[in-house]
Amino acid sequence: MNMVELDNLDIKILTHLQDNGRKSYQEIAKSCLTSVPTIKSRVDRLLELGVISKFTIDIDNSKLGITEAILLVNAKPRAVSRITEELRGLEEVKELYVTSDSDAAIVSRVAGDMQRILAIQDRINLTDVNNIRIISVKNAFRRDSTIPLASSSITLTCAYCERKVTGDAVRKKFDDKDYFFCCTTCQGEFEKKYLKLLANAQ
Repeated sequence: MNMVELDNLDIKILTHLQDNGRKSYQEIAKSCLTSVPTIKSRVDRLLELGVISKFTIDIDNSKLGITEAILLVNAKPRAVSRITEELRGLEEVKELYVTSDSDAAIVSRVAGDMQRILAIQDRINLTDVNNIRIISVKNAFRRDSTIPLASSSITLTCAYCERKVTGDAVRKKFDDKDYFFCCTTCQGEFEKKYLKLLANAQ
């Protein structure tokens, strides 16, 4: 299956449609600082590529090279609360359940690049964890359509230095507009410049 590469504008459009699938092209164009015909052509392209299969917005994660999996964590009772909080802080974790079954204390649905999913066990404290299993999802009948911005199949450029973002993208809103950065340093520099421009405009 061919991967679909998205740029900053594609991501912004999908983000708007995820928030409100009935948002008009005019509203999206205004927020993205571009024209209505540009937004329409981008949405048409996303429909043709199969990234959007319904206009209510149903993003096909497989088209973006995003894997879905079930993460099962068997942990001692005293560690369950701590591990749950750690998992809740990860972008890849879409649903999280704590069960009464001692064989699988924590059940989570995760989505993202497979390497990042496999690396989850390296990003949490494994003290008092007996076992971790990751099971790939073959078919998903109920999905969270949030876009994992850190997926390697999505191409983003930093709004400040304009370099390609590798790894996690830093997302920040300025006046209800989404901007993406390669690091917090660029985000901070952009914010300083943005605030200075606002001050000069007043």
